[in-house]
Amino acid sequence: MQTLSRIAITALWISTSALILRAQVPLSEQVVVTAHATPVPFKSLARTARVISREQIENLPIQSVADLVRYAASVEVLARGPYGTQSDFSIRGSTFEQVLIMVDGVRLNNPQTGHHNGDIPVALHDVDRVEVLYGPGSSLHGADAMAGAINIVTRENDSRTEVQLSGGQYGLATASGSIHIPTGPLRRISAWGERSSGFTSDRDFRHLGFRVDGGFGETRFQFAHLDKDFGAKGFYGPSPSREWTTHTMASVNSPLLHGEKWDLEARAAYRTHGDHFLWDVNRPGFAENFHRDHSVEGGAVLDWRLADKSRLTLGGNAGGDWIDSSNLGTHRYGRYALSVELEQKLQDRVVLYPGIRYDRYSNFGGAWSPSLSGLVWLSPTWKLRSSIGESFRIPTFTERYYQDPNHRAESDLKPERALGIEAGVDWLPSAHWSAFFTAFSRDERDAIDWVRVSDSERWRTANIRQVQTDGLEIGIRRSFDDASQIELQYTYLDAQLEAEELLTKYVSRFPRHSFSAATLFALPLKIRIGHGLAYKRRLDGSSYWVADLRASHQFSERVRVFGEISNYLGTEYQEIPGVDMPPRWLRLGLEFR
Repeated sequence: MQTLSRIAITALWISTSALILRAQVPLSEQVVVTAHATPVPFKSLARTARVISREQIENLPIQSVADLVRYAASVEVLARGPYGTQSDFSIRGSTFEQVLIMVDGVRLNNPQTGHHNGDIPVALHDVDRVEVLYGPGSSLHGADAMAGAINIVTRENDSRTEVQLSGGQYGLATASGSIHIPTGPLRRISAWGERSSGFTSDRDFRHLGFRVDGGFGETRFQFAHLDKDFGAKGFYGPSPSREWTTHTMASVNSPLLHGEKWDLEARAAYRTHGDHFLWDVNRPGFAENFHRDHSVEGGAVLDWRLADKSRLTLGGNAGGDWIDSSNLGTHRYGRYALSVELEQKLQDRVVLYPGIRYDRYSNFGGAWSPSLSGLVWLSPTWKLRSSIGESFRIPTFTERYYQDPNHRAESDLKPERALGIEAGVDWLPSAHWSAFFTAFSRDERDAIDWVRVSDSERWRTANIRQVQTDGLEIGIRRSFDDASQIELQYTYLDAQLEAEELLTKYVSRFPRHSFSAATLFALPLKIRIGHGLAYKRRLDGSSYWVADLRASHQFSERVRVFGEISNYLGTEYQEIPGVDMPPRWLRLGLEFR
């Protein structure tokens, strides 16, 4: 598999070079995606990207933002519970620490541990779309985007006021709503909550959150808070644990200069996360931890249109992360970064994106992250794209300092680095059909994981030298005039671990085969059906199917009723070893607009 994927990548790179002079007129612009230093239309997108639209968000069987990205090829959500209780995100077989999570371009990755990256303080009804960007992204975003990035784009200037109420099995009750404010600095206020007594003992949960969106002129600010309380039985070991987390974030985005050839935008953000973890609810004080971490960042981006076919984007930012923890201690570091990316159109059908970024950390030194991506339209219906880039990630505070009865961290870890390469082709014969094929490879050095020699030892962190991951992605989509659509996706993954004599906790967890199908159907009597189907076959030979169903009826322009059945096949499965996922779960609800 490794040889085949590298041959395919090499062949596509050679084909790109050979076919540059055969460019013609590209397709019309279809969608704008933030996959490069500045947003670009689909015809100019050189990196692999997947966009989950607002229509899919409203009609597919999903209960949280984490559930959305399950519908993207090669993205795995390793959940420890429903409704986004706690989720790890993996792209193309990566560990959960190697994926960058953003809201409107603001990074959410937690410096304590990536297990908290799923604490996303945004309700489903506030999401406009989700962009999944594949491959190394450090030249754009810095640390953590080793395998890709997930950007949650919120709805802006939406005039709707809406409320949703639902209830279901296992004591489930949910409520969410948002209010549009037509005048003044506040534009939208949202709140949401959900609770359940749990499908088994010590797996109950309660989530509460609110979000404020506003602005002055073209300046936009956001403030959001999320509070969680949940049973964590078996999450990190054989114990009836419990966890309480809070996440607060604030951001402001302001254009400073807008001219014929220049655009200058300033950004600033602050986030803080609290984590209270109790190892055993029957033994208060034993292995009980309190963590509070903070992140602050500010910077500016200059977009300079050099000529009709040239565009230069310059960026700079600085910030810091610190933590005060009963287990990890008190630690802090500062950082700054400078970046540049050029968009160069060689012909109407050919675009190149060379870029580089330099990041400097007060405790880890510097890291250069160069990248090069390009595309060529072979015809009005065929697009060839490819990219190559370096990426890096610094270890989290947990990986360096955490101690409990089952884990022992090592503080002298080095940053992990990776070289990623991909090449693919997109086929767009009409507005109703699209298909893609991508081959990719990621070569990691000094990869970080929890390891041990035998089950009798405690897990410890280590740089495990080299991990080579190769894979293929295939997908096809068919849409219809009545807003119905069918989408099928398949991913094959293979990995070679140099330190095979060690038991690893996260590196070798990925599925070798993944298949997903998402369908939306518009039926008579204003009925919509959304169906999701997923198949996983893991390295150890275990496999499972999971299917979800949603049906809704539009009573009037303002009222809709819906019903959902999660895991209606009743599959018994675990996405994280030792943590059972819910059985069949029914939910009924009302939406008012």
